[in-house]
Amino acid sequence: MAGTTVEPWRIVVMSDAGGQIVGGLQQILAGMGHKVVGIVTSPGPPNRGLGRHLEVVAAAPANIDVIVSNHRKYWAAMLAPLKPDIILSMIFPWVIPDDVIGLPRRAAVNVHGSLLPRGRGPNPLGWAFRNGDREFGLTVHYLDAGLDTGPMLAQAGTQLGDEDDLETLFPKLAPLLPVVLARAFERIAVGDPGDAQDESLATYASVFEEDYRAIDWSRSAREVHNQVRAWMSGLRGMIPGAVGTIDGSSLRILKTRLMTEVGRDVAPGTVVWRDHEGVTVQCGSGRVKVLRSEPAGS
Repeated sequence: MAGTTVEPWRIVVMSDAGGQIVGGLQQILAGMGHKVVGIVTSPGPPNRGLGRHLEVVAAAPANIDVIVSNHRKYWAAMLAPLKPDIILSMIFPWVIPDDVIGLPRRAAVNVHGSLLPRGRGPNPLGWAFRNGDREFGLTVHYLDAGLDTGPMLAQAGTQLGDEDDLETLFPKLAPLLPVVLARAFERIAVGDPGDAQDESLATYASVFEEDYRAIDWSRSAREVHNQVRAWMSGLRGMIPGAVGTIDGSSLRILKTRLMTEVGRDVAPGTVVWRDHEGVTVQCGSGRVKVLRSEPAGS
C-alpha cells in the first residue's frame, strides 16, 4: 500500500472522537503496516469534552492499552513504557504538553480538521460554515508548543456546497484521512521537516459569541442558512442550533435548506409555505426552509 514504511511503527493514538472514528483510524494504520500500541482518551476540560471517551474505551481491542486521563503532567510517564515511534493526535480536547511531544522516536503529529493555516483552533468547521467557505479539508502537521501551528506534512480538501452540513461533510472527509496519513508518514520516514505555515494566511477559529445564536430574519437567506449550519458544527460543549422566532414561538433551528424563491412581498420572519418537510420562512432577501427544529427551551 502506498505510504507503508520500511518498518512497522508503534503508534499511540490520542483522541476522544468516539469508538467508530478511533476504530476506523486503527484500521487505517493497520492497513499501512503499523501497530496501535496504546490509546489516550479523556473526559476533557469542563464544557470541552465530547463525552465520547467511554465509547473509545468500549471499542478498543483487548490487546491495546487504553489510558483515560485528564492529568497532562502524568502522560509522558504513562506513555514511555509503550515506546511509541509515533504519537498521533486527532480530535483531542487538550493541548499536548512538550514532554509528550518529545517522547516518540519518530514524531508527534496531529490531524486537524481544516486547511491550515486557515482555521486554527477549536471551531474550524463552524467558521467554515459561518463564512460560507467553498472548501474544507484535513491537515496533518507536526505538533509543537503552539495551537495547530506546527509544520505541515499533508493536506487534502473537498468542496463545500450549500447543501452540506455536519451530517454530509463527514462522509466526504473520511476518504481523505488515509490519503493524508500515507503522505505524512512517507515524509516522516525520511526525516522531512515539513512545510512551515504561512503566518500571513493564518486565521483562528474561536468559539462563537453567544450573540451569534439569535437569528435575525432580516438578514439574507444565505446568512441565516450558514448560521444554522455553523451552530450544528459539533463543537465541544456547544448547545446545537441557532434560535429564531417562527409564528410567535422561539425555536432552536437545527437544519435548513436554501430555497430558490427570492420573493420580498412579505415581512422577514413570515412563514410563506408549509409542507411535509417543514416551513419556508421569508428572509431579508431569499427564503429558507426549516427542516428540523425543536422548542428553544428543550
